[in-house]
Amino acid sequence: MMGEYALDYARRGWHVFPCSPITKAPLVGCDLDSAGNKIAGTGGVKKATTDAAAISDLWGRWPGAMIGVACGPRSGIWAIDPDAPKKPGEPDGRANWAALSRKHGCRPTHTHLTPGGGQHLLFKWRADRPLTNSEGTMTRTGINVRGDGGYIIAPPSKRHDGKAYEIAEPLDFFSFADAPDWLYEMLRPKQRQQAQGSFRPSAGGAGHPIARIQGILNRVAQTGEGDRNKVLFWGAMRVVDMVVHREVPPAEGNRAFAALCDAARHAGLAEREIERTLQSARARA
Repeated sequence: MMGEYALDYARRGWHVFPCSPITKAPLVGCDLDSAGNKIAGTGGVKKATTDAAAISDLWGRWPGAMIGVACGPRSGIWAIDPDAPKKPGEPDGRANWAALSRKHGCRPTHTHLTPGGGQHLLFKWRADRPLTNSEGTMTRTGINVRGDGGYIIAPPSKRHDGKAYEIAEPLDFFSFADAPDWLYEMLRPKQRQQAQGSFRPSAGGAGHPIARIQGILNRVAQTGEGDRNKVLFWGAMRVVDMVVHREVPPAEGNRAFAALCDAARHAGLAEREIERTLQSARARA
């Protein structure tokens, strides 16, 4: 049954893939090389497709899988994801989004209701205003972003507890508004602000610690879905080791950590994931 809905979405142009009803994580893994090793950047959302035969095969293997939809240019949409607080003291994304909408205005658009009490508000993808999963200046508001490299779960997917994703307003189904300018401004801080944390390596050869840090940044920025947190943590620990062993001064390490944030954003990691991973690395110093 869920496979039929996945096929319908695919016919409408959405790239879909199966996700776990328990964790929401993708069920499709990475491709393997000739030695049986995983090829980074080939699994999960990268497997999203509109091919009917592939979709039928995937849901034949996982008939109860939830429907993941790749956001970004492939499906032509991106999403705002205001969450309900899961623990006391956490920000209420729904309330914060409602306040922003009242203050600035936002046109009705295709919207999902999530089993956890949150929402997915879907907007038309614009090639001239590309977005990743970076929350920009909305960090710590409980409002997440799903852009290029991210995904959402689509109705009528059901979690393991039987609770389902639903369409909020049937009249808005597949009617995607352009996101308002104020929202783009909040999600894409001015270049001057972004550049404050950017990393500009000092002079040094390939074996110089600063050159090694630049190599770490390049690897983090280029890592695909499924390995981004792991590679970010690896990179952060390499920087921590350099500071601990006095290969670079603490100030250079702080600059590298700021640049790791930029690199992880480029790779598509959400702000809260970046912050959690870097804090974990610092705690091991």
